Amino acid sequence: MDVRTREGEIRARLADIGGDDPGPEERALLTRLIRSFAAKTPGGVEQLGELLRGGDPPAVRDHAHGLKGSASNIGAGTLSEIFAEVEHAAGGGVIPDADLTLGRICAEQALVLGLLDDLAEELDH
Repeated sequence: MDVRTREGEIRARLADIGGDDPGPEERALLTRLIRSFAAKTPGGVEQLGELLRGGDPPAVRDHAHGLKGSASNIGAGTLSEIFAEVEHAAGGGVIPDADLTLGRICAEQALVLGLLDDLAEELDH
């Protein structure tokens, strides 16, 4: 999946929330949602890394589940799918390789956060 596709998915989700032609209140809401996701997700990913290295499958599963939901709610489908893979593996008692998993997550997260930053700026104007 390329950047344009990811951007399209996020824009579609934001349109689901705020409408196709959001007014000032909807634009402010969307900006708050984006900023909240951007502020909370890196720390959540860091905590997931600690859990992956700690080797507690139920804790990994539960934390990945929360991150998956947040990513899905903002329209970041690929990021959500990676969290779903982690959740599924941990649900089966398997802890995915921390370095490999975090590498994938961090690369996708960087792409998503860049797109979201651009979209928040667009909504602010």
